[in-house]
Formats: sequence, structure tokens, C-alpha cells
Amino acid sequence: MTRYLLCCVSLLVSLIATVPARAADDCEAMISKLDESKAEGEERLAEKNKVIGLCDRQYKRDKTIQALVKECAKYAEQPVLKQQFVAECQLAAFGYANALRTLKAEYRK
Repeated sequence: MTRYLLCCVSLLVSLIATVPARAADDCEAMISKLDESKAEGEERLAEKNKVIGLCDRQYKRDKTIQALVKECAKYAEQPVLKQQFVAECQLAAFGYANALRTLKAEYRK
């Protein structure tokens, strides 16, 4: 019985180790890249919008996250400075989603 259990555990560990890393276009990875970016102004806003589009596609089925993002988008018609804040709000919603997904994955282990 112990031998069987050890065999199963080692098989599980080897399977987990061989699972490929998440794609480079993952929302969490793109937000990290954005945080490291030195871009400013319009260029920064363009980068944020690109990441928001990617995250939006990743979380399109999550109604709670979509509601948070939609709430932020109410102010999108404002000047660029306010658009920066809208983008930050939306990115924060997706950051929350990433953290929640990670927490759920850890909880399942």
C-alpha cells in the first residue's frame, strides 16, 4: 500500500513538472510586463489598452470581473489623464482576477 502511494505521488509530481509554463500572452504575465515598462503618456495608455484587451478576452466568461471592468469604463470618454486612471482601474480588476485564480489553484492542491 505504501509503495503504491509513493508511486502515485511520484507520478503526480513528474506530471506537474512536465506541464508547460503558461503562455506569454497570459493576463498576469502581461500585467507584470506592463509594470516593468518605462513608457509614459499616450504610449503608456496604448500599452495599458493592449493588456486590457488581452485580459478582457481571458476573463470574458467571468461576470464579476466583467462587471468591475465595465464600472471602470464609465469614465472612458474623459481626457487622457482620466483615461489613465480608468485603465488602472480596469487593470486592478484583472489583477484581482489573477490573484483569485492563483488562490483557487493553490487551494485545490
